Amino acid sequence: MKVLLWFCLLICPICLSAQTFKPENPIQFKIKNAGITVDGTISDWEVAVEFDPKKLTQSSILGSANPAGIQTGIKLRDKHLQGREYFYIQKFPLISLKSKSFRSNGKNSFIGIFELQIRDVMKEVEIPFTLAQTGKNRKFKGEFVIDRLDYGLGEKSLVLSDEVRVVVEF
Repeated sequence: MKVLLWFCLLICPICLSAQTFKPENPIQFKIKNAGITVDGTISDWEVAVEFDPKKLTQSSILGSANPAGIQTGIKLRDKHLQGREYFYIQKFPLISLKSKSFRSNGKNSFIGIFELQIRDVMKEVEIPFTLAQTGKNRKFKGEFVIDRLDYGLGEKSLVLSDEVRVVVEF
C-alpha cells in the first residue's frame, strides 16, 4: 500500500503539469499524385504539451493521431489509404510523435527532434516550429516533410510522390 501511495505522489504531479488536449485544427498534409497536389487532413488527434522556452531540456511534446480520421475529399481514396497498403488501421490504429530534444532557432522559433512512428516503423524527424504567445494562450505551428516509403506507406510509384508535407498546428 505504501508503495502505491508513493507512486501516486510521485507520478501525479507529472501527469497534472502536462496539458493534454484535442486540437481544433486538423493535421494537414499534401502529396503530389499524377502532378496534382492532393490536400488531406487527420482531424482525430491529441497532444500533451509541457513546454517552457527557458527550460528546453525539461520540455516535452507527445502526440497521437488516428489515421481512421483521414480525409482527402474523396471517400474511396480515404478508404484506400486506411487499408493494408498504406496505414493499415486495423493493425496500426495510431500514429505517434514523441519529442526527444529541443533547441532554440531564434526568437519564438525552435527545432524539435522527435520520434515519429507510423505503422511499425519508428524514425527520428526534425521539426522546426514556432511558438506564439498571447497572454496565457500559446500557439505551436510546425511543418516538416517525410518520405512515405520510409514508413511502408504504399510502394514506389511513377505517379505518386514519395514526399509528404505535414503541417501541425495547436
